[in-house]
Amino acid sequence: MRRFLIYIVKRLLLNPNLVGWGILYILFWGSIGAYLMAPSFIKQIPTAYISKVYQSYVASWYADLVTLSLSALAVSVAFMLFYQTGTLPYLFRYSRLKESTYIVSVYSGTLIAGLAIELSLTGLISVIFSNNGIGITIYPHEFYILIPFILLANLFFISLSTFLVLLTIKFNGMRVQNLISFTPLVLGFLFYSLFTFSEYPKTLDYTSPYLSLILLLYYGYSGNTPPANLQNPQSSASLELVIISSILWVLILTLANIILIRRIYFTNIEESKQL
Repeated sequence: MRRFLIYIVKRLLLNPNLVGWGILYILFWGSIGAYLMAPSFIKQIPTAYISKVYQSYVASWYADLVTLSLSALAVSVAFMLFYQTGTLPYLFRYSRLKESTYIVSVYSGTLIAGLAIELSLTGLISVIFSNNGIGITIYPHEFYILIPFILLANLFFISLSTFLVLLTIKFNGMRVQNLISFTPLVLGFLFYSLFTFSEYPKTLDYTSPYLSLILLLYYGYSGNTPPANLQNPQSSASLELVIISSILWVLILTLANIILIRRIYFTNIEESKQL
């Protein structure tokens, strides 16, 4: 288990696609928000409210950027798992590797890699938004509150990517493997746009895990009660319901993964190249 855990961590942290989409692109997009958009935004705010409003501005950017980074991590996990599952039925039957051990190793390795990436991004995003000429230093309000929410977000994206992979293999969908692998990232951009630019029913905050995690990351960074959405800041979301919703999603997907991994069978990975 230890060797497999180390393998997963190295495989993810050294993945050039994850470095490109999950780190460099996120920093590029964050730089646009900090250096191009923030100065013009702040000019529209009365001086007495600049500090408070800017804190919420940075928190919303942070929540969006971390969610997109984790979506990119989920894509990398999906591709990695697709190319491991071909031999898993034989390993489970003829070796000491157990289904539970495999799931725990995947979750643990990805959690370590994801936590390292997101903590690094947390520091870099804070530095970018604190050194853009506005003159306000912004860092996470309570770091010990933010870390559990980062871990919860990591767990959701790990369980989501694992579920998509196992479901695809179970129903012999290897020909659409590439499309399935990118689903978390596509959904990440979709819900990022929804949260940032649209006004939507409040119930979505509690039914969509993406929106729930964005709100939790917002709260963890700013310490303020998250708004229902940015277009309706007067309406606040229930933090308790958002936390419960996120935990339920993780538990449901993990349970589904445990059930599905016991029922997978040999799949020819070469089928994915036929699309």
